[in-house]
Order: sequence, then structure tokens, then C-alpha cells
Amino acid sequence: MTNNTHNVIPCYVSGKGMHASDATWRFKTAVMSVLQSSGLGFDTRYHYYRKQFPDMPVNEFSRMVCDPIEYYDKDWPGWQLENRHRFENEDELVTAFFLERDLEFQAQAKVAIFGFDEAGFGSGVNVMRFIYSAKPVLGFYNPDCRHEGHNIHNVLQLAMQHPDLVTLRRYHDVDEITAQVVAWLGDN
Repeated sequence: MTNNTHNVIPCYVSGKGMHASDATWRFKTAVMSVLQSSGLGFDTRYHYYRKQFPDMPVNEFSRMVCDPIEYYDKDWPGWQLENRHRFENEDELVTAFFLERDLEFQAQAKVAIFGFDEAGFGSGVNVMRFIYSAKPVLGFYNPDCRHEGHNIHNVLQLAMQHPDLVTLRRYHDVDEITAQVVAWLGDN
């Protein structure tokens, strides 16, 4: 990747999805905002759903796309009706819809930017998809945001085992993240 005005980098911004708290929402919305304002990149999910909600205020929209897509995707009701017969239960139906969309967002992205403060199994699966696709990953973790069941050592292993693909940064305030995102995108 080179950094010029004609090369806007598609990014996959991730962190905890369902059951995320304010820490993840602030991380994701800050990263989406700096991608848009810097002109260096865009979040692939943000870009896709902005077409469905072109008039929604930016802050409200950015917060909305942090939630599971079946909560707001305008295609979900029709897809659900059309595909209900293919699945044994609602969980499989929702998963198939989300997976179809999410794999498209990941395929379009050239890099991934992860917030690991509330990382769970889903974040682990997604970050490994990027690593196996040889796509660079920038990850952030706040050592002050540890919660029950979160093992930061698992996240640190990613950078140790895949130093050519994974850049991991500690931070203490979300305001520190935006400058680091801009610098990293400029270097990649």
C-alpha cells in the first residue's frame, strides 16, 4: 500500500460485536471517524451501510453500525423470509446472514483494525482470518480495561507469533488511537 490521495484503504474495523460496551463503541466510532476525516481509508461495513442510511447523522450512524447487522440491515427481513427453510433454527439463520455479509466486508478490506479490550471468540476467529489471508492487522488494547474472562496474553501472542502481520499498540485513552491509526496506515 502506498499513501496518496488516490489510494483510499478499505479497512475492517472490529472489536466485540454483540454485548459490546462503551469501551468498544468508543473505539470503533473513533476509528471510523478518523478513517473518514483523514481520507486514508474507510471501514467496509460503514461504507456498505451508509448507502442504506444516507441521511442518518454521522454519530448516530457510526454507533449503529457497531451493533449486530441483523438489528438494522434493511435486507435482513426479506433475506430471512426467503431463506428460513434452509436452516433448522433462528441461530443458524442469523449466523448465515451475518457470515455472508461479514465475509464480504473482510474480503474487501486490505487491512484490519481491531479493538481487543473486550475481545472474545468472534474477534479471535476474525483476526485469524486476516492473518491467514496475509492481511496486516493493527490491534489496540487498554491494560486498564480488563474484564472477567479476557486474557490479554492471548492477544499478545498474535503479535509475537505473527510480527510481520500484526502490530499491537497499548493505549490508555481513545484519543491516543486516532493518531496511531493514521501513522500506521501511512506506513503500510
